[in-house]
Amino acid sequence: MTKTRSLSTFLLCLLMLLQCYHTYAQETVITGTVTDETGTGLTGATVAVKGGKQGTSTGPAGKFSFIVPAGVTTLLISYVGYETREVPVTGRELNIRLQPQNTLLNAVVVVGYGTQKRADLTGAIASARGEDIKSLPVTNVQEALQGRMAGVEVVKSSGAPDATASIIIRGVSSLNNAPPLYIVDGVRQSGDNINMQDIASVDVLKDASAAAIYGSAAAGGVIIITTKKGQGAKPTINFSARYGVTTPMTLDLLDRNDFVKLKRTLDPNYLSGIDVDTLPNTNWVKELYGHAKEENYNLSVSGNTPGVNYYVSAFYNGQSGIYRNNSSYLSGARVNTDFKLGKYVKLGEQLYVWSRSTKPEIVTAINPPFRSIPIMPVYDTRDPKSPWGKSPIGFGGPNLVGQIETAHILNNKFNLQGNVFAEVQLPLYLSFRTTFGYTYYNENQSYFQDAYNFGQVATTINQLQKFNVNQPTIMSNYTLSFDHAFGKHALNAVIGYEQFKTTYNSQYATQTSVGGNSFSFIQTSASQATVNGSYDPNGLIKSTFARLNYNFNSRYYLSGTIRRDGNFTVFGTGNQYGTFPSGSAGWRISEEPFFRSMLPKVSQLKLRGSYGLLGNSNIGAYKFLSTYDQVNAQNFTPGGAPFIGVTPTFLSNPNVKWESVYEGNIGLDAELLDSKMFFTIEWYNKTTKNMLYGLPIPLSSGITTPFYTNIGSVRNRGLEIVLGYKDKVGDFHYSVSANGAFNNNKVLNLDNINNNPILDGNNNYGNASFGIMVNQPITITKAGLGFGQFYGYKVEGIYKTEDEISKHPQQEGNRARPGDLIFADVDGNGVINDKDRTVIGNPNPKFIYGANIRLDWKGFDLALLFNGAAGVDIFNGVKAYASFPFADGNTTSKVFNASFLGSNQVTDQPRIDNNDPNGNYSKSSSYYVESGNYVKLKNLQLGYTFSDDLLRRISIKTARIYVMANNLFTITKYSGIDPELSGTVTARGIDAVWQYPHARIYSVGLDLAF
Repeated sequence: MTKTRSLSTFLLCLLMLLQCYHTYAQETVITGTVTDETGTGLTGATVAVKGGKQGTSTGPAGKFSFIVPAGVTTLLISYVGYETREVPVTGRELNIRLQPQNTLLNAVVVVGYGTQKRADLTGAIASARGEDIKSLPVTNVQEALQGRMAGVEVVKSSGAPDATASIIIRGVSSLNNAPPLYIVDGVRQSGDNINMQDIASVDVLKDASAAAIYGSAAAGGVIIITTKKGQGAKPTINFSARYGVTTPMTLDLLDRNDFVKLKRTLDPNYLSGIDVDTLPNTNWVKELYGHAKEENYNLSVSGNTPGVNYYVSAFYNGQSGIYRNNSSYLSGARVNTDFKLGKYVKLGEQLYVWSRSTKPEIVTAINPPFRSIPIMPVYDTRDPKSPWGKSPIGFGGPNLVGQIETAHILNNKFNLQGNVFAEVQLPLYLSFRTTFGYTYYNENQSYFQDAYNFGQVATTINQLQKFNVNQPTIMSNYTLSFDHAFGKHALNAVIGYEQFKTTYNSQYATQTSVGGNSFSFIQTSASQATVNGSYDPNGLIKSTFARLNYNFNSRYYLSGTIRRDGNFTVFGTGNQYGTFPSGSAGWRISEEPFFRSMLPKVSQLKLRGSYGLLGNSNIGAYKFLSTYDQVNAQNFTPGGAPFIGVTPTFLSNPNVKWESVYEGNIGLDAELLDSKMFFTIEWYNKTTKNMLYGLPIPLSSGITTPFYTNIGSVRNRGLEIVLGYKDKVGDFHYSVSANGAFNNNKVLNLDNINNNPILDGNNNYGNASFGIMVNQPITITKAGLGFGQFYGYKVEGIYKTEDEISKHPQQEGNRARPGDLIFADVDGNGVINDKDRTVIGNPNPKFIYGANIRLDWKGFDLALLFNGAAGVDIFNGVKAYASFPFADGNTTSKVFNASFLGSNQVTDQPRIDNNDPNGNYSKSSSYYVESGNYVKLKNLQLGYTFSDDLLRRISIKTARIYVMANNLFTITKYSGIDPELSGTVTARGIDAVWQYPHARIYSVGLDLAF
């Protein structure tokens, strides 16, 4: 029994030992390291068995050790913000590198003198990819950003082929509002005339913390443009072509029959005894406006070898205007190269050159041309010396076609911008970079006005005008950077010095009675010439700057920036230098262990805040100095020698100084649902103090230029929201994003002008002394209100009876009649006069927004871009001309709805009287203020990308064809042509008659890569 029990025990122990040995033989201990794309270890990454529950987390520096069960062949490696990888178990030591997810917060953005991950940012920065804007029919980056960024208001109110768009970042912040600063590949230059196909990314620095590194030039925000570099070892050739048809958006004027009908209604004796059918019937709108074309061609070659990275491109863009004899042609070329000299030295250059040739509208493009009549012919073949139609009886205006055809004008612009840099990696994690840049800008214009005879309007003297402006700028920049992570700490710092030296040179020449009809100054016995110009080689700006970024464990962030700028031609001694500091902090809440366990679906959540100071020096040079002009020689004694006198032309202000912009910002960024959804919320408070302003001087002083000084303060306060979602269902991919921004603009004080209001704006006919509302200011700017509020009489309705008139206060010297507008007695003194003018509308939108929709399915793609505004008013100045027979010209069919015109009784439109004694059409009033709310489908693209199998047969990498429509439709209650209007700081939102018409563009395009 004992032997049997002992044998059984032995066999059992042996079996257990064999089982343990078998189990041990099947398990594997795997060690390794998980790093990010730069090779930095990721602490807290998950290492798990695919299809199982076993797993572990990486420790410091991304190290891990893991017992892998028997039969396991694949591990899953994951980390928040990075793509999950499946790794085969092929050995005992694994080195795994994760790539960032293609999400908003993991994108790399360009900041001043460096780059950062968006997840590490503490300032407010909005971004756009070059891929999203490359096919747009634009040649300026401002218009390309429309509707794409919260708080970035872009308005293009002209359809002219060379027109740019106005851009306002977080509200109008000054009476002398500074435009954004444009930085292209690290160098300041214009944002106009950039090839959209060259752009890799656009980053907009919106708050003071992000923009303070650019100091005095950043009050209007900073737009950083990064152009493309080579991708891939083999050369890639890209070619694109686009052709589009442009159609104008215009109003129609009365034709011959309706025009004569209106005239005879007002005056039964008009053209008495003349058969209307024998008169001309000229459609001046069609004579001046018509379909045009837009075409664009681009070719680039790029590549990346171990020693050289290169990108070379050339492009051509041609636009014929929708206005007669109006066109613009742009061409340019770019060369970007980087050379690596070993491990520690890199050299490079960027060269961009463009040339634009434009025929601008020599006669203001008034839409429609009210100063015309249909019974005047365009041509008159009976007079071979002057074949233009002559003014008929009762019309003293010009022949509009003749005005354009007898004027020959050509404007040429040329710009060369180049820079070279050298970057050296130094010990102790230091890097030194020096950049030298040169920009040469030249503009010249030739304008020959031939003699003409249009009947009432004629001249027998021709004239030639020419001007030339050139402006070279030399830039030098030196930066020293430190970038290192040690343990859980990461430190990035940069210090630098920058200098800009500019020379300005201009010449202007005019000669009358020129021989011939060309752009040559051919003198005749009757010629008279004047020549003037200016030369200033003293433009100089010197700057020093520094920035320090620190983060702990990729959770807690601190950043500080300071810049000191010296401007030696804008400000005088004692005011030349300005210092602009900022600070910010951030907290990645999603990196906290407690947060991950509570809200695992939220992959990224960051809270940040900032405060900083920016500057503005956007005025002309030498406003701190007095200037004088020579006057006629005078004899101070009988028969004595003449003395040339001088007179002051400018009232100097030696105390004029920097304008200061103080801004605070709080932001929250988040991604959730596996980064399918993202949102950003920003709140900001921006106050501008010591605003620069050109104070008008009374004409009695003999000085016509304004007196520049610092006055008052203004505040912009607002909220910005960005929300997006992207996902896929099988082969169907979709993404939707929307952005919106609320802004409140308020003038706090105008202290240096005793808080006197600033009156501005007009609705003249392109001439200060001619038009329906001559000498009627349209806007008012004063403390307690936003910039440029509409100003005039408040209308309470239209008088229907004499009894209503007798019960209401009347204007001094005039009694209203039924059909006249009822003006409110605002001050209650029983009389309607100038003191009853009040605020009647707000042209500053309370809310601007945009939306982007992208759909992809099996090679097809559809993209829609919407933009709009809400809480905004428009002064419809065209309405007065379109409802009233203007001067001796024409009007539209709306005139027939006037009260008591013909058989009409009282309508919703005031009566017509040639002298307009009540001011129905000649006084600024709320009758012309309308809601400017709108939503516009700004761009629609439908494309198809051909399959690789098909292309491979003809040696093409990719091919895409597309159709596109721009400015397709607008949803609005506004009765005018288009509610998208710009203007000046104190006079925006006025739909005046001299607006160049908006246009629609229908295009087809092709993109090829070889």
